[in-house]
Amino acid sequence: MEILLEIKAAMKGDKQAFNNVINAYERKLYIIARSRLSNNEDIKDAIQETIMFAYINLKKLKDATKFNSWITSILLNNCKKIYSQKEAKELELSYDELEENNIHLKGDSEIKSLEENQSFFDIIDFLKPEDRTIISMFYLDGYTTREISVILKLNDSTLRSRISSIKEKIRQRYGKEE
Repeated sequence: MEILLEIKAAMKGDKQAFNNVINAYERKLYIIARSRLSNNEDIKDAIQETIMFAYINLKKLKDATKFNSWITSILLNNCKKIYSQKEAKELELSYDELEENNIHLKGDSEIKSLEENQSFFDIIDFLKPEDRTIISMFYLDGYTTREISVILKLNDSTLRSRISSIKEKIRQRYGKEE
């Protein structure tokens, strides 16, 4: 609830409230950008462009409860723009770096067991960018399928099916069976 009050204050022009909101969303923005882009500089650019756009246009947002999907959509559009302008380079994040940044998996134990030996991003690197985004939002950020479907404008049952398909691709790639 406190973040909602900060968003409302930011919508009214409170700069400190905007900084507080961005600080609260920083990890989520990073995870989503990382799921789409491989190059650290591209990730930073996408996040910076998103923050600048959000700051300039926040007063146009009519409903503070829609901030999460609004800023995520902006970020995804920026990632798409950057991705289409450059070929993404591989960014290797080690397990230690994930731990250092307090990035932990949430969800299925079989996916968690894979993460013990490899970084999450190394595991999902072979997936299409859209699939990396979905699985990152689901496991790293702990978004519900309903929240992801709203943000990405997908049917809820289609999204659940896609998550299942993505998990199956990971199982097949790393030899995990049900």
